[in-house]
Amino acid sequence: MANEVPATRMISIRQMTKTLGTQQVLRGVDLEIERGETCVILGRSGCGKSVLLKHLIGLFQPTSGEVWVDGDEITKLRERQLGGIRKKVGMLFQGAALFDSMNVEENLAFPLREAGVKSEAEIRDRVAEALEMVDLAGEQKKMPEKLSGGMRKRVGLARTIVGRPACLLYDEPTTGLDPIASDSINHLIRRLQKRLQVTSVVVTHDMRTAFTTADRVAFLHEGRTYFHGTVDVLKKVADPIITDFIEGRSGDVS
Repeated sequence: MANEVPATRMISIRQMTKTLGTQQVLRGVDLEIERGETCVILGRSGCGKSVLLKHLIGLFQPTSGEVWVDGDEITKLRERQLGGIRKKVGMLFQGAALFDSMNVEENLAFPLREAGVKSEAEIRDRVAEALEMVDLAGEQKKMPEKLSGGMRKRVGLARTIVGRPACLLYDEPTTGLDPIASDSINHLIRRLQKRLQVTSVVVTHDMRTAFTTADRVAFLHEGRTYFHGTVDVLKKVADPIITDFIEGRSGDVS
């Protein structure tokens, strides 16, 4: 394999496999994601979407293959070395993963303090800026228990962007939200991509999220990249495996 990737590419996954227990979840995934684009990863439940995502910040190590992030091949890095990668790549987990004992401001300040930011004025300013970006200006003192599901997602996203990463990972960002809150999150993902010029990777099963946010879509099937292309091309594909998924058909004719 080549030992480098083009400078225009933020993420390069090459023949990645992953076995969990006795199950081979990923069977040779290839995927290239350019800087500044939003790539949505689609596929049926259990196809390995979230597993793939967790490899991009070193939470999982592949059984075989390569994972390149911002020019670095990360699969052999030790935990300490992965710290630099995790400063570049922020992840919004499904449940937002807020600290329930901390208010909104403290939740956002936590990763800044962990990164060594000492100035309280800078921390306050960056927290306020991140909250403004997710339309939650002035909500610093609220506790997580007082937030709606949509607001929790926004606070989780604000905490992800407060460290100013070059890449954002979203794991099922609209799960558990009503249609209006989901639509708001979808447009926020798109807006942040344009405002921050970040690369975004969105794992979802929600076609509205895919069509609203994606520059390109990767469809996983049987542990491999079955399709990778633009939304316009995806909509024109006649393959029944893809069309059944897009239209929500089980394929069971009995």
